[in-house]
Amino acid sequence: MGVASFFNRLLQRNAVSEGQEGSFSRTLVIEPSSLSLSQSHDLYLNYLFEVDTGSRISVPQKLVLEIVLNSLKKKENRMNAVPRLPTVIPKLIRSLRDPDSAIRDYVNIVKKDPAMSAAVLKLANSAYFNPSNQHMGDIDRAVMLLGVAGLRSVLSAAVMQPIIQRDSPYFSLTGKRMWQHSLHCAIACEVTAPKRGLEPFSMYLMGLVHDVGKITLFSELCKQFKLNGNQEQPGFHAFSPLMRTFAPQLGFLIARDWGLPDEVCDALKEQIELQPGQTISPEGVLLYQANTACEAYVTLHKTSRAQAMGILKDFRLPDDLYQTLDTVEEDL
Repeated sequence: MGVASFFNRLLQRNAVSEGQEGSFSRTLVIEPSSLSLSQSHDLYLNYLFEVDTGSRISVPQKLVLEIVLNSLKKKENRMNAVPRLPTVIPKLIRSLRDPDSAIRDYVNIVKKDPAMSAAVLKLANSAYFNPSNQHMGDIDRAVMLLGVAGLRSVLSAAVMQPIIQRDSPYFSLTGKRMWQHSLHCAIACEVTAPKRGLEPFSMYLMGLVHDVGKITLFSELCKQFKLNGNQEQPGFHAFSPLMRTFAPQLGFLIARDWGLPDEVCDALKEQIELQPGQTISPEGVLLYQANTACEAYVTLHKTSRAQAMGILKDFRLPDDLYQTLDTVEEDL
């Protein structure tokens, strides 16, 4: 099965209930009262790279940025920079979509892939799915605990995690923070989606992949900086230019390369040069709001809690969203 057909089958949207908001409507982009869109983005980039105002980008670093930018504009290079799907994933998806499948079918498929088995056990032992903290070491029980929703979360993570360069010296800080933010945004989209008449799992995956452009840029820049030698340690000024200008477009291009459904690709495209006052799809608005709220969670929630909580209120996101994010593991 090709990547495009896999994702199209995976994310066929459920019918929206009568009277609920559907993707045929358009929604106005409104900034929260306490934080502009640009301020939120600046705070988040500073958080990712721990801005050092004393350093500036060097000529060798500029050359690295140019190499990576020109490379990722080409589809064949982008496809080499994103992960290949494990062969077990399409089998598990087919089983999950089959109404005649049972837990035993899911277990048999998961057990055939060691990496998938490990991911299932780790998620089953996370605070999000296992708040009682009773150790779960059995695949059968873990699959039963996670259910279809949990297994779909594992599948989504299996698609995203291989992009991040874990052997990079930058992963321990920035890479982990990017991955954690992706999970946060996925959860925020998923828990809000039903209230807006949107299908939760497709919104979960939309949130998960929304920063695939940033993550891919980060990983490819790490590779190139490593090839360039260790004479200079790149910081905020080396990473941030492409994060600001090219990352949203790259995320859309990768989603299109993967063959994600139109509503997900359109929502990602709408984030490119997004401005207040635009009217975009409900999916696009949910992504913008969830992303902004999750950026505030890591940049403002501990230092300016009232300001962060005000964003949830302005966007009509769940009041307990930040409490939910407190339980999310950053790694599967």
